[in-house]
Amino acid sequence: MKIKRYMGKNTQEALLKVKMDLGNNAIILNTKKVRQKGIKKYFTKPMIEIMAAIDDDNAKARERELSKTGAFYPENVNTKNILSQKEEKIVELENKVSNIESMLQRVLNTVKTDSKSIEAVKKNGDEARQTEAEKLPQIFQLLYGNLLKNEVDEEIARKIIDQVARKSDSRNINDASLVMHSVIASMFGKAEPIALRKDGKPTVILFVGPTGVGKTTTLAKLAATFMLSANKKVGLITADTYRIAAVDQLKTYAEILGIPISVAYSVMEITNEIQKYSDKDVILVDTAGCSYRDKQKFDELKKLVAASNADSIFLVLSSTVSSKNSREIIRNYEFIPNYRLIFTKLDETPVYGNILNTKCFSNKSLSYITNGQNVPDDIEIVNIDRLSKNLLGNMS
Repeated sequence: MKIKRYMGKNTQEALLKVKMDLGNNAIILNTKKVRQKGIKKYFTKPMIEIMAAIDDDNAKARERELSKTGAFYPENVNTKNILSQKEEKIVELENKVSNIESMLQRVLNTVKTDSKSIEAVKKNGDEARQTEAEKLPQIFQLLYGNLLKNEVDEEIARKIIDQVARKSDSRNINDASLVMHSVIASMFGKAEPIALRKDGKPTVILFVGPTGVGKTTTLAKLAATFMLSANKKVGLITADTYRIAAVDQLKTYAEILGIPISVAYSVMEITNEIQKYSDKDVILVDTAGCSYRDKQKFDELKKLVAASNADSIFLVLSSTVSSKNSREIIRNYEFIPNYRLIFTKLDETPVYGNILNTKCFSNKSLSYITNGQNVPDDIEIVNIDRLSKNLLGNMS
């Protein structure tokens, strides 16, 4: 394996040198701030040092790639040659853009011709739905309106009201409210928290989801809960080596809680890391947040899910995400045969309709919600009754 150190004024500059030198297959081993030697330089801003590695096969492939393309390592880059090449590419791109603009203008003219027809169809559809809602008794109109205010998907809201209309008295608001509460609760289903194995082997739990939803913090909250409240032995593994701060963040939580942590730098390492914690009750595995558009990372996630052989997998989602995005996320995680849902950031939104939407889109069980950043306090098992009452809304 080839291991090298790279210095930069900031993390971005150091990472750029890593990618230019070792390519996208490089593995980040360590990141730290380094002060330059000398009295004068002591008072300057620290440099960022990154230790990166690449296996021998990838290193040789990278060297062949660089030799074919005429590229050089960062310290040998000829700036004038690069600028000259860029100028040539800019001229070429400007010509292409000009041709694209002409084509787009023709397309735009065609679209404008059809836009009036499209708007008319949309308007007719909206008016049809509005007329359908207005035909409902006033009590059901109120309940339907509350669902939409809570951002429940229109189709799901209509299904709820249809059931309420069949099972309740349209002249009795209390009766209709009780029936609607029951219908929503049945759609949410029963919350399913983590259940530990009873055969003496550790329960392996994997956390997946998009970037920025709070997977690492959620994992830390559950780790603290298992250790402090249930007196269980916990091991942590992070496979999120893409985000520079991800490993450090989880290491900080682990140090505070006194929990061992290890890093899996590749899919092949995940099995070995899990085996190291055979004496634990619970093993929590953090993964890198990724978009399905990033095919390389998403393919790695699929391999990681298969290799981990986890007892439970949790898809972590933010409650602030839109219904449209939730549907897209659910579609892209269909490769996981069975998982449960955790919703974060309930403290950042007043409406919980998307939780119901996602539950219906995925047909997966709800497990936990988080409502703040405090570890381990701001996490709890989903309270179906409370969520149902929230969607029921104000009856005045």
